[in-house]
Amino acid sequence: MTNYLGVSRRDVGAGLAAGGSALLGAVLINLWNIFQTFRAQGFDSASIAEYSRGVNGIILLGGIFAPIVAAFVGTVVWRVMMPDEPNPLYGAAAGVASAFGTLVVFAASIGFIFSLSRVSAGAPAGAISEFLFLTVLIAVFGGLITAPIIVPLGALVGYGYERYITEDQR
Repeated sequence: MTNYLGVSRRDVGAGLAAGGSALLGAVLINLWNIFQTFRAQGFDSASIAEYSRGVNGIILLGGIFAPIVAAFVGTVVWRVMMPDEPNPLYGAAAGVASAFGTLVVFAASIGFIFSLSRVSAGAPAGAISEFLFLTVLIAVFGGLITAPIIVPLGALVGYGYERYITEDQR
């Protein structure tokens, strides 16, 4: 599998590290959302039932599909951005780029899924506008909300991964 389609084990390892950091980020963001919801409504059974009926589909999708998307995006970012010699500072930058790249690809996939209903209704122009609107909306506001978590997490994981590779080569 080494060098298959020009992808090395280092690239795939970085993608797996990015997927792990996306999973950790999704868990932290979901825990924060749950805590904030219950703090505002109170910790009683009615608020828990109301929360479980709420708009949790995108949160669930984020927890399931964001790590998968991040693994692919991280692999591509490491393949395209990184020099041959491991460098922890470049790794931190690539980790941040992977985090934001994952956010954009995830937002585009959500926009695509929700715009399919317009295509099945026979309105392709409406589907394109809905795709663009949802993608930009999720990417911008999702980025503003999640950036305090995904930026340091991506930088830390990228730095740590490249530092591990550097130490391993010595």
